[in-house]
Amino acid sequence: MTEQDTPKKSTIRIWPIVILVLILTIGGAGWYIYNSYFAGDKWKPLLQAKLKELVISTSDSLYRIEYTDFDLNLTSGDATLSNFKLIPDSAVYQKLVAEQKAPNNLFTLSVKKLTIKNVGAKKAYTDKILIIDNITIDKPNLTIVNKRFSFNDTVKVGRSKTPYEIIKKVFKQLRIDAISLKDISVNYINKNNPVTRQTAINHLDINISNIAIDSVSALDSSRFYYTKGVDFTLHGYKVATPDSMYYSEIKQLYFSTAKREIILDNVDFTPRYNKADFYKKLGRSSEIFTLKFKKIAITDIDLQRFLRDQKLHAGQLDIVHGDVQIYNNSNYKGKKSIKIGKDPHQALQKVALEMKLAKLNISKTNIEYSELDATTQRTGVIKFSNTSGHFTNVTNDPEVKKQNHFMTATINTHFMDVAPLQVNFKFNLNDPKGAFNYSGTLGKFNGQVLDKLVKPLAMVHVKSADVERLTFNVNANNYGGSGHLEFYYKNLNVELLKKVEGTNQLKTQGFISKVANSLIIVNDNPDKKGNFRPGPINLTREPTVSFFSFLYKGLLDGLKPSVGFSKKTEGTVNKIVTKVSTLVDKFNQFKENRKQRKLERQARRKAEQDSIAKAKKEKN
Repeated sequence: MTEQDTPKKSTIRIWPIVILVLILTIGGAGWYIYNSYFAGDKWKPLLQAKLKELVISTSDSLYRIEYTDFDLNLTSGDATLSNFKLIPDSAVYQKLVAEQKAPNNLFTLSVKKLTIKNVGAKKAYTDKILIIDNITIDKPNLTIVNKRFSFNDTVKVGRSKTPYEIIKKVFKQLRIDAISLKDISVNYINKNNPVTRQTAINHLDINISNIAIDSVSALDSSRFYYTKGVDFTLHGYKVATPDSMYYSEIKQLYFSTAKREIILDNVDFTPRYNKADFYKKLGRSSEIFTLKFKKIAITDIDLQRFLRDQKLHAGQLDIVHGDVQIYNNSNYKGKKSIKIGKDPHQALQKVALEMKLAKLNISKTNIEYSELDATTQRTGVIKFSNTSGHFTNVTNDPEVKKQNHFMTATINTHFMDVAPLQVNFKFNLNDPKGAFNYSGTLGKFNGQVLDKLVKPLAMVHVKSADVERLTFNVNANNYGGSGHLEFYYKNLNVELLKKVEGTNQLKTQGFISKVANSLIIVNDNPDKKGNFRPGPINLTREPTVSFFSFLYKGLLDGLKPSVGFSKKTEGTVNKIVTKVSTLVDKFNQFKENRKQRKLERQARRKAEQDSIAKAKKEKN
């Protein structure tokens, strides 16, 4: 057997195991030493020495411990350890690195106070069963330095010892009613890249209930790592995104293995800078996202599957009381990213963790998109308020997709706060082109509300429009979409606008607007004779167009023929508008020239009158 084939000696490198060692030593060895060798306080020095020796031996001398005070009351079974520290030996670590035996993670642990209540030391001594009521660990501070070594990837590593294998030489059973870790701080230092990166987690609480370690507890499927339940609560977590453009913040994160749920309260994803500074720092065109959610919950998590297969399968994910704001400033130009292969269902397939959510629910969420137009210098806004809905079969798990490779969604919302809108999606999770279908119905509303969107972005003022309903059905993918749209309306009348040079004001193009309403736009659909104009959709998708922008462009492609602006007439209409614009410009220029000539004539007459008056005055 070569050196590389030789299994490494299994060492205890994770700090919870060190805590287990402390428990075993304090609970069992103390009673044994007291009853076998000493009386009074003579046991204490030997117990302390035994404790330090045990940590050194179980870590191959990589770690040592220090503390300021250690107290054990054998009568009450209470023990206290103050200012405990687990410290790695740098010289030993470097020696292990040279010998290609060093672990990838190096731990430094400090604990302000560790308290153990009611250790059953007598039963531990007589029956080799250690029973503890409660363990409280106050303010543990853990630093993890991660440096991956290639020899840990190529050398076979021996199977780690189970907790029972660790205790069985001393006890045949260990039971702890509760362990409470309060205000944990974790600092993770990644040294695998040229620039060292750090991630910190503070104010974490962990409560562990009903621990049982014996020869059969590992086979108990109702337990999670020998416990009946572990609860994690993280308070006030905030971190910058890798690109340093946003903050992710969570007021509280709660995870329970017993309840099989994760609950996140007050989740925010916000820009680190105001709009002007954001674009200045980014240096290119991009949308700015501001996301806020009161609650996000994942329930009915299959923990056994996660432990066995490293797959996240859960019953449902709930997103409650969301506020989504998307802002774009079209003044900022620059190279746009390619969106092919980046639609939501395709991005889901690229998530490293294989997962399946049977259902994803959204409720009471407001969505707003606003864009500052480069031409008008005004901001157009589109809103979807009180949005609710659900997604089914949210997955990237290949085994699940063999059974069902479609993800579906039904969304109900209020368009611009005035009209009910229902949209249905069906995503093909296996299609390499990202095939999907979207269909829906928009209810009755006063079309003048569209001014908030089309006036700043399209320089069109909706004077009147009584929208009855709009229905659509589109098959699409990364490269285009086709389908149909039906738009029912009455009394459609618009005004075309143009920008006043040198200002942010818009003025009406009166004559051209009349031409548009007379020759292009049909006021009613169906018209007075009952003829209905459908809205066929056949749109090629530009590679830089995002998923949500493409949804809107697809509907716009069907709206044009619905109002009479079909592709067949679009070229002719543009020529007419161009000619009319030219005539209007010439007429305006004619009026301006005539006005100028009139002013010049008036000036000449006045000059002549002044000259005659002056001559008369000189003659007199």
